[in-house]
Amino acid sequence: MSSNSDSSKGKESSVDEKREGAVHSTAGETDPVDIPSSSNRPSNNNFEGAGAVGSSTSEDEGSSKRQRTTSSSLPSFVSASPPGFVTLEEIMKAANSVSKMALAHDIAVDEDFQLEKVDLPSNSIQKKMKEICHQAFWDVLKEELESDPPSYERALILLEEIRDWLLSLLLPHQTKTQQEIKDNIDIDLIRQQIIAGSLDMHSYSQYIVSLMARLCAPGRDDKIRELTGLRDLIPLYKGIFETLELMRIDMANFTIRMSRPHIAACSVEYERLKFDDYLKITPDGLRNTREWLLRNQEAPNSPSATSSSPSSSSTSITAHSVSSTLISAFMDLLKWDDKYPWPETMAMDEARFSELRNKLKSVEVTSSILLVSLSQNIGPLQSSVDFRISLKEHIAVVLGSAKTDQELESVMPNVASQVVQDISKALKSQHSTDLADEAAQLIVSQIIDLRHSDNRVRLIIHSRLMEFLRQVISSEVARPTQIPAGLSLFKTEIAGIAGRFARLVSHNRAVFAEHYANILKDYGNVSQ
Repeated sequence: MSSNSDSSKGKESSVDEKREGAVHSTAGETDPVDIPSSSNRPSNNNFEGAGAVGSSTSEDEGSSKRQRTTSSSLPSFVSASPPGFVTLEEIMKAANSVSKMALAHDIAVDEDFQLEKVDLPSNSIQKKMKEICHQAFWDVLKEELESDPPSYERALILLEEIRDWLLSLLLPHQTKTQQEIKDNIDIDLIRQQIIAGSLDMHSYSQYIVSLMARLCAPGRDDKIRELTGLRDLIPLYKGIFETLELMRIDMANFTIRMSRPHIAACSVEYERLKFDDYLKITPDGLRNTREWLLRNQEAPNSPSATSSSPSSSSTSITAHSVSSTLISAFMDLLKWDDKYPWPETMAMDEARFSELRNKLKSVEVTSSILLVSLSQNIGPLQSSVDFRISLKEHIAVVLGSAKTDQELESVMPNVASQVVQDISKALKSQHSTDLADEAAQLIVSQIIDLRHSDNRVRLIIHSRLMEFLRQVISSEVARPTQIPAGLSLFKTEIAGIAGRFARLVSHNRAVFAEHYANILKDYGNVSQ
């Protein structure tokens, strides 16, 4: 069957991903992971007519802050400048720009991005209203077809819409199939057949289903076979509509995949332009971003802030200091304190960073459990790679989605029991000495103690992970980066996290570098 239906109409706001964050790990305890440089920048091609906007990537800066003063009679969140006014049209335009920017961004940074059918909650009013309206249409259509003489008012609407949907599934070069559809579902001819009383809905349904079989993706074959077995017109045409809706989503995702290389080259300029549209109607639209950067700004006298430019004045910050501030700020997103508002420039990636934090926590906890379990005297099992992998998988299953200290407290006894059971079973299978009761009790107590985030083992693992990720986004050139000691069994998970993190950081810096530089200039003279 043809897989044409993987597709969609071209998206006005296509964008594409950068390969900066791609991470490929190699084997071994201290095996290096290839991390492309996080400082790479995409080309400055235009996107949707947007002119090229210069990217400020040279971030020389001074080493002391210059505090901004505002009127003491105003609250801190009120701008000291005169109030501005925006029209509803400007607000709607900006909202539309942000929506397009979000779509462009999602495609650019998420290599697995795809459109999905929206399933409304089963008990929601929206879902019930949608079902009522749709059912009303099919009920009326059934009444019209069963009336004497039959009425084809809605049947004509139905066939015309199906024809348009089928045409939307085709690529521009498929002109022959386009003409075939127009000839076989000729609306003028259908009107004449209605007048003559000779319209055969079954004949049209057979052609439509056969054409869908040629156009659909292999994943829709079962649905097509189901449609070919239907004889009742209403369920048949209802099934045709539902399947066409899925095929249109397939086509949209196909188009996104095919357009991704072009999207990657244009997304940075496009996002920058749309974000500037948002800032035009938003008073102090970078307030949270400013607070986030300044919280992570290095102290003027810190070694890293002063060592790279000994000749700079005391009132300037060096380019190295600016880079260090940004790196610290991005690392801060991986240990975010919810008492602070999320930065505006990271708004579209808030969920992605939450997911990264959860994945980091999972690696931290699972590896800590594995470490304390294997630190006991369990004979040949300590060096058995197969046993380590099996134990790791069992630990992950029992842990499930537990992340918080409270969740871990409830699940850790089960994890400890599973670990002791696995060790005992493995020792018996190798005819080794049984696990001593004291050793089993020690394993249980140490695992249960890992429920606390300040556990010494967890702190060590956490520190190694964070240092590894800092190295990844600090690298000026693409180079292999070693997996942290003791974590080679988790190199796939760590490489995935690092690649995603580096891609998000690189893309964000490319889009918002100028805004970040301007914010830091306001609080210290950036040397040029």
